[in-house]
Parts: sequence; C-alpha cells; structure tokens
Amino acid sequence: MARLTGINNTILGAVYDELKKSIITLRLAPGTVISTQEIATKLNVSRTPVREAFLRLQSEDLVEIIPQKETIVSRIDLKRVEQERFLRESLEVAAIPYFLKRCTDETLDKLRKNVKMQRILCQSKDYVGFIEKDNEFHQLIFEAADQQLSWNVIVNNNGHYNRIRTLTVQNEATLEGSVAQHEEMIEMIERKQELELCEEFKLHVRKLNEEKTELLQLYADYFSDGTASNHGVTIGTL
Repeated sequence: MARLTGINNTILGAVYDELKKSIITLRLAPGTVISTQEIATKLNVSRTPVREAFLRLQSEDLVEIIPQKETIVSRIDLKRVEQERFLRESLEVAAIPYFLKRCTDETLDKLRKNVKMQRILCQSKDYVGFIEKDNEFHQLIFEAADQQLSWNVIVNNNGHYNRIRTLTVQNEATLEGSVAQHEEMIEMIERKQELELCEEFKLHVRKLNEEKTELLQLYADYFSDGTASNHGVTIGTL
C-alpha cells in the first residue's frame, strides 16, 4: 500500500483521518480492540503516527486506551450523543440568519445539486456516501454564513452523534425523510423564511430522540453498558 498523506500532508493526519472515518462509518465497530502494530501494518506506516492518532481519537472519546494492554473503539455514549446534538443545533440555528443574508444563487445551486445526489445515494442505499453528502449540505450553510470556525467545532466533536446517524440511515423511512427535509429546507431558503428554517433545522437534528429506543434494542452492544448482540449491521475491514 502506498504511504498515506493527509491533513497538512502528514502521515499522522492521514492515519487519524482513516481511523476516524472507519470508526464513524462503523467499519470499526464499537467495542473493537485495535492495536498499534495491526493498524501500522494495514496502513503501511510506522507505529508512531498510529500511537499519536490514537491519542487524538481518545481526546474525542472515540477510543479508550488502556496503558500497556489494549486500545478499544469506544461504545456510543447516549449522553455524549445528546451533548453533540445540542452543540450542533445551537451553532447551526445561530448561523441561519447570517446564512440567509449571504446566500447567493451559486450557493443555492450547490445545495440543490447536493440534495439531488443525496436522493441518488438514498436509492442505491449508499449509507456512508449519504452521510458524507448530508454533512456537506450543512457545511455549505456554515461556509456561506462565514462561520467556518463553528463548523470545525462541530466536525471535531461529533463522533458519537455521527455513529448513531450511521445506524439510523439504514432505515429506509429515515433515509427518505432526511432527503425530504433537505428539500423542504431549500424551499424555505428560497423564500427567506428564517423562523421556519430554524424550526426545521431543530426538527432535523432532534429526530434521534425518537429513534433511540429502537436502536438500543437492535444494537445494544454498540452502546455504553449494552448487553445484547448486534443485528443487521455488516462491518467491513479498515
């Protein structure tokens, strides 16, 4: 495998990116034991950037490092999910007035193209691709609002929230509902309906509250203190 390069063209950045993506998309399932040597071998890098990537992921509560023993992909913490959801809602709703003032025809065109791609990914059941486009939709809003720092805060503090989203979008009704909501948001943006758009964003990020019970039943061992075996999720390799 060719050597990786990532953030700031560094091996560390690339290893961190690859590991985080594998955790967020559940290719590395909650509770999975991972080792420095194993990851270094798979990614064809030395152990040093892997150890440093583990430390970064630990700071985001995505792995648990047990010194001299093992590193474990952390289980999803519902309290952390709610805190990350609250952070996202607070920053996004606050960004909407700025976004509507600065939104151009070019931005609207990008949002429309993004949602068209979301629908294609929805039909092909490409869950990982859909979440990437979903995140891109919201990133466009922060960028147009000139609030990139707020988006970066969300990106660096959304690991538990995004993992539970990876589970929810595997439900066809939830996936279709998300696309429909984004289409409605674009209509509100076109009409400059600030209050309605704020309320729609709140509903969008609060849907998880309605889906937690079923997820806990289906994937109990993915969550903190879970006891049941997972059902229906295929976990790939790194």
